[in-house]
Amino acid sequence: MSRKPLPKAIETAVLVQARRRCAICFGLDRDTRLKSGQIAHLDKDSTNHSEDNLAFLCFEHHDEFDSRSSQRKNFTVGEVKRFRSELHDNINKAFVQQVHFGEISTPPVDPYAGSYIRVGANSAELTLTLIPDSYEGNAQYYVSGIALYGEDRPYGPNMGIIAFIGQLQEPASIVYERGKLEKRSVTTLIFAKAGELQVAEDGWLAEYGAGVSFNGSYQRAG
Repeated sequence: MSRKPLPKAIETAVLVQARRRCAICFGLDRDTRLKSGQIAHLDKDSTNHSEDNLAFLCFEHHDEFDSRSSQRKNFTVGEVKRFRSELHDNINKAFVQQVHFGEISTPPVDPYAGSYIRVGANSAELTLTLIPDSYEGNAQYYVSGIALYGEDRPYGPNMGIIAFIGQLQEPASIVYERGKLEKRSVTTLIFAKAGELQVAEDGWLAEYGAGVSFNGSYQRAG
């Protein structure tokens, strides 16, 4: 009996939602590069073409997901669906940004953009980049950074990464929320005064890795 092909409309919907980014690559490493891959049937039933049962995976992770190794724990369906949801959420945020043609206007001086270094133990750095043309009453920033925990450990520190696009709110702050309901975590960047930044976290532990936190006071670099 021949395998029933995936309907073209559903195939297109899955590829467009993922923009050919692998859900597992993104879920594990926040890898947003374009990948060659395949659409996986998460319940291993090739006749179940429900979009909820489908995910775009790179060749390596598709093979790994379909394998039946007894030596280690394979990726679970729930795990891949969570990764897929995180990927789609971030793609939707990125692709709704305005596309600019020609010259882009930016303010001569921005009071918040720049690099910030955490004061005290455990190194951390945050960089805020103003999204062009978003400053006229709707300022948005791309926030990225790295935080370390346990820099004196013999095998090296744990490292956490943050990356998101957030809108400046009143009073001057940027809020980053992940998860839903009881599993929701909130990281808030508060601009106390010129050149100073306070970061407060609220939510479940190990959001950015074991022991890793972006909490604390930051000074603008340079």
